[in-house]
Amino acid sequence: MWARWLGAALRNDARRWLGFGADPTPAFPAQFLIAVTYKCDSRCTHCNIWANYLQQPEAASQEMTPAEFERFLDKNPQIIQIATTGGEPFNRDDIVEFWLALDRRGHRTGCATNAIETDRILEREGLLLPRLSGRHLRHFAVSLDGVEAVHDRVRGIPGNFARAWRLFQWACEQERRYPFYRAEISSTLTAANYREFPALVEWLVKEGVPPHKIAFMGALPSAHYYRNEKTCRPVTARGELAGVIAELKRKHPGFGRNYFTESHLQWLRDPTSGVTCVAGTAFGYIDPYWNVYPCLVINRNLGNLREFDFDLHKLWRSPAARQFRAELAAKPCALCLNECNRWQSMRASLGGLAKIAWRQAGKVLRPDRDSQRRWRM
Repeated sequence: MWARWLGAALRNDARRWLGFGADPTPAFPAQFLIAVTYKCDSRCTHCNIWANYLQQPEAASQEMTPAEFERFLDKNPQIIQIATTGGEPFNRDDIVEFWLALDRRGHRTGCATNAIETDRILEREGLLLPRLSGRHLRHFAVSLDGVEAVHDRVRGIPGNFARAWRLFQWACEQERRYPFYRAEISSTLTAANYREFPALVEWLVKEGVPPHKIAFMGALPSAHYYRNEKTCRPVTARGELAGVIAELKRKHPGFGRNYFTESHLQWLRDPTSGVTCVAGTAFGYIDPYWNVYPCLVINRNLGNLREFDFDLHKLWRSPAARQFRAELAAKPCALCLNECNRWQSMRASLGGLAKIAWRQAGKVLRPDRDSQRRWRM
């Protein structure tokens, strides 16, 4: 897998160094984030996905089907990595079929969950795990945005923190049963809660959670995904947040021992540091109705895969997609603090990836099992 990523990075950077800009017509995108549903039972202050079907309940019937998903996978075997998201994925009655389809075709599986309907999540995750091949990782991230009342306020659901903690403890037990299973805590940081993130980390560590299992990302305004462009309050005090993260890294060995966190720190200190955005080139986002976008943030519909018989190669080389890439090359995006977006740009940029790898090399070479596991593809 790394050889394929390295080849793409070399091609992309070579063109940029020679003055041609980002590759205007990539052979094939490497990674896609796919929202399998917009159904959601949270009431998050930083996201309005949950309001979609309150306003347009009939739209839920237009979501992708398992048969369409399998057709998409079979038509596009060149995609290296596919990640699923929502909404709340477990709100689909047939979600297990989506993950089994990925597993059968050699993809890892995973999702983040809001942990609201824990009984339903436990039932469906419990049905899934024995049926997975065990050859590919299964990532399971439980959302926690603060300790107790802070999390419940951010998510808009009283008692959500207690349910999320119970679910995470269950997920950690599954790691002992299934070697391919990876449980972690995922926090979304906004202007309303980032100063309270250290308190969450301290609480989790006190409860026995290894620091490397605590991840974070920044909330971002998005018209087509989060639908929160009028309500999102992203962190603007980048220097202060960089100090918070750096102090957590110093205080808790293992926290942030990965290139995600190092890249976040780079961006907070200098948004132009070392990585070129490759949205719409090396990766993209697909909504539940098969509309394709460059990423979670840029509101540019490149086409609907139902109209292309689920052939991503045709859509990716369409006039609309080519026009977008030309515009992005002429006016590059400054990137963002979204892990899903920035990580893929890091992979596709040899210079940016080398810079992060150099900083992390000493840590990776240490005989630290947890650190090395975080690097494993």
